[in-house]
Amino acid sequence: MQANPKSKPWKPTDCQTCPIPEILLANSSPNLVLEGGIKVGIMGMNRRMEVNAFCSKHLVDVPEPQVGCKQCALEKPGLRELFGEG
Repeated sequence: MQANPKSKPWKPTDCQTCPIPEILLANSSPNLVLEGGIKVGIMGMNRRMEVNAFCSKHLVDVPEPQVGCKQCALEKPGLRELFGEG
């Protein structure tokens, strides 16, 4: 967040609602790049972490980082290929 010029300064309380740990538990792709930033509402209220995801392999935005890059998913073998039935 320090490298993100669009982000408000980080505060320790921002970690309580940060979605990044959940994203990393759901998706361990080495190609997933996350950029986080603190956004605030009107009059500085409603601080929240906003996360943008990007696939460094296919150079595309990832709208659902928990799910991951659709192009990467298409490259993974199915069960038939995995067990030599395809």
